[in-house]
Amino acid sequence: MLLYLFGLPAAGKNYVGRVLAEAFGYTFYDGDLDLTPEMRDAVREERPFTDTMRDRYYAVLVERIADLRAEHPALAFCQATFKERHRRLIAAAFPDVVFVLVAADEATRLARLAGGNNPVTVAYARQIAAFFEPPTHPHHVIVNEGGRAEVVAQLADLLAWLAEG
Repeated sequence: MLLYLFGLPAAGKNYVGRVLAEAFGYTFYDGDLDLTPEMRDAVREERPFTDTMRDRYYAVLVERIADLRAEHPALAFCQATFKERHRRLIAAAFPDVVFVLVAADEATRLARLAGGNNPVTVAYARQIAAFFEPPTHPHHVIVNEGGRAEVVAQLADLLAWLAEG
């Protein structure tokens, strides 16, 4: 199964991915590992990504996911994926993908960013949040505002529901 975790910076996509790995045996991969040097520079300089940058990057991600799936049937892949067209691209390449929006309220996300463990600053997160297109495609939501037990319970419910379907 391919679970594709997406959402705003500091919503906890990586955290949810690590919980899927530790508690449910998924292989977790953070798509940020494949950010191009141009994209890394944009983050460091607090500039939004261009459409061209995103399009090149998502072509790389489709290849990365295909390679990972060949070896890992239970894969949790994480990438913010701000644009609906890129989510459609992933869905076209992997028709069995299950999209999971990882959500946290703005105060929680900004407090996490203020902690300094993320390359995205509070100011940059506020700037780029306007570019996030809410999903119109089928997806599930994991709310990541409580502790680990809350996330584990939501994931267990989701995985049980998916197993029934």
